[in-house]
Amino acid sequence: MISILTAMIQILRKRAAFVLLFFSIALTGFAQKSADSVKVLSGKKPFNKFSVGINAGILKSSVIAGGSNDFTNNKLNLGYGLNVKYQLTHSIAFQGDFIAGNLSGDQSKVQGTDTLNFSKPVVAFKTHINIAGSFSAVYTFSNINWLNLKNWIVPYFGIGAGLASWNVKWQERGTTGLTWYPYGKKKNITELYMPISTGVRVKLTKNLNLDLGYTMHFLDEDNLDGFVNWRVPTGYSSTNKKDKFSYTHLGIEYVFGKKSKKQLMYDNPVARLNNNLQAQINKLSDRIDTLAKKQKGLDDFDGDGVADLFDKEPNTPAGCPVDAQGVMRDTDGDGVVDCKDKQLITPTECQPVDADGVGKCPDPACCKGMPLNGGEDGGDGADGANANCPSDYPSLNFRGNTTTVASDNRAVLATIAAKMKTRPDCKIVIKGYPETSKSSQAVCQRRLDAIKMILIEKEGISADRITTNIVVAGGDKNKVDISSN
Repeated sequence: MISILTAMIQILRKRAAFVLLFFSIALTGFAQKSADSVKVLSGKKPFNKFSVGINAGILKSSVIAGGSNDFTNNKLNLGYGLNVKYQLTHSIAFQGDFIAGNLSGDQSKVQGTDTLNFSKPVVAFKTHINIAGSFSAVYTFSNINWLNLKNWIVPYFGIGAGLASWNVKWQERGTTGLTWYPYGKKKNITELYMPISTGVRVKLTKNLNLDLGYTMHFLDEDNLDGFVNWRVPTGYSSTNKKDKFSYTHLGIEYVFGKKSKKQLMYDNPVARLNNNLQAQINKLSDRIDTLAKKQKGLDDFDGDGVADLFDKEPNTPAGCPVDAQGVMRDTDGDGVVDCKDKQLITPTECQPVDADGVGKCPDPACCKGMPLNGGEDGGDGADGANANCPSDYPSLNFRGNTTTVASDNRAVLATIAAKMKTRPDCKIVIKGYPETSKSSQAVCQRRLDAIKMILIEKEGISADRITTNIVVAGGDKNKVDISSN
């Protein structure tokens, strides 16, 4: 094999102009860059599959697999060819090959002590292969790679069938010079053959490959070298085997298709699967980092029920009612928050107020001496201010096991909230009557919580003014009552 490559280099050096022309195509594609954006299990559409290549190399009337030959000295000659390939899958391709060139040999080499070659009737030949065309199935391997993300070299093996046409000149023993075979007349001979190929393709650019290969051609006859069915004397090995020849080549292969696509032959689906999973892992990791950073904002430093992330007043004093944004309430808008206001509802005409939120209007003659904000005679007892709280709150009705507050119930809650705003010293109890089962009690609790959240977040009622209570089997399970506390 080393001698073949050495001879190949020597022949190509003698034909420097041809070599320069042959490889000039490669120089146009080296600057291209590739990108991998193909999704997993996306079929063949995202890939380029069709290619055409040209090649040149060494033709020889023997093969590396061995076997008998009609001539002892099989010479090296220049050959050239063309191939067309369609990559059907990652591993299977169909390829057509066309080659031409010369073969030659003589009996000048003595094989050990064997002197049989000195008695052979034909001493030299020269064959011109007009064309040899074949169609092969090519198996490529190692492109699905679990070790490396990208493939740049792919071995292959192929086998097929073809038809070759040639003519031969030969020299009979005892004569000088070559004559046409047979009978001194030029004749084109056509025979079937079987090509068996192996080699590697190396990715140079996105659309250009280097092809280094070796093909053995096994003919269906014994007339490639003009030496047909010669019978040897008894005691000598037979050399009337069918002929064969080899082609060692180096070629350039151009892959047709869009530059945005990659070659199917070099695609590694394992790498695409890895990239897809890694992208999902990175995305999930980023989300976890983001949530971790926001976690501090989900805390409630002042304990007012509004997370720090949404709290506009994160340092609300304990016991001060706030709105949905964490801002301390000022029901009468006098500038003194409710938790410090000793007169929760100060009429506008009585404002501005003092530091305790008390207006400047004198007390009515009927009410002098009565505390305005509860006290010994005005607390939450029956004789206090809460005794005068509204008691005509309507009930809410639900259907089945639903916990969603319907639009008609929301209208009722808006009415209740309006009454509560006129009496900021009043509190309410939201009461439900589930059955004895745990599921019924759970439904009831969710209804009460939903009603409370609407009053707090939508209607602006302070959470400390609302209490929920469950009375098991105390009434209609689909009815919710609201009463003064």
